[in-house]
Amino acid sequence: MKEKELEKYWNSMALEAADHERTIRLQKWRKAARNWLAHYADTRAKDFIMNVVDNIVKLDKSAKVLDVGCGPGKWTKIFAEKSSSVTAIDISSKMIELARRRVQKERLKNVDFYVMNVSNLNLPGDTYDMVNCVTVLQHIFDEEEWKRAVHEMVRVTKPGGYILLFETAPYFTFKRRTSHLCIRTTKKYIREFQKAGAYLVYWRAIDLSFAVTFLGLRKYASSFGRDIYYFLTRENALFSAHLLSFFSRMMVTLAKPLDYKLAETPFAFLSMGRILLFKNMASDL
Repeated sequence: MKEKELEKYWNSMALEAADHERTIRLQKWRKAARNWLAHYADTRAKDFIMNVVDNIVKLDKSAKVLDVGCGPGKWTKIFAEKSSSVTAIDISSKMIELARRRVQKERLKNVDFYVMNVSNLNLPGDTYDMVNCVTVLQHIFDEEEWKRAVHEMVRVTKPGGYILLFETAPYFTFKRRTSHLCIRTTKKYIREFQKAGAYLVYWRAIDLSFAVTFLGLRKYASSFGRDIYYFLTRENALFSAHLLSFFSRMMVTLAKPLDYKLAETPFAFLSMGRILLFKNMASDL
């Protein structure tokens, strides 16, 4: 998608998220079934990313972090609590508004927000101890723009600093793109980051359970927009909601051992998704 189309798409997602939050606040009396698969995916992402941040990056209170594609500010908030300052950018002004409100609600004052494209970072070089980039690069379809984004993230990272990606990045793929994803292999990410001066120091699979959860996730396709955590909230749909919630809980029970255990074995190569941690080796070159 072109930049204007991307901005329009993510602005619409931001408006849906804001509308959903208002609906939940105004209708707390209504019963809502928990979408356990979406909740599980969110929890899994946090567990895996924070394990990397705490045990490998070892982020501390003196660190400066760049949050690329900050969205409604989930990661921005987390990193603001763990570091000295966070720069949060997003192509969508509406997403920036949501992220700013979230940070203000938590009374965090160490975050700066900018509407900015990762392919053209108007930021000084060698500035950040860590760049966080969660499911952003996979939405860039133009190859030259994607390459510029990789080089820009490395440019603004301090020598010895880290770039953390969470992306759809299989080791092999037959499908190159969907309507919203451009699927690039792990090897392609590694090659381009090496050209920019950063090298892979850690990776792990994130979704080995995809085959198990696919059937369940299909049933919740509509829930990943406005109703990312809740679905079928109207009273006349409560029975169906509870039934589907029970089904999704079963999927989570099956998925967790695969993602948390088998994904640390050679079976990890079967995963579509990866956490990729690169280190800027400029000081070693």
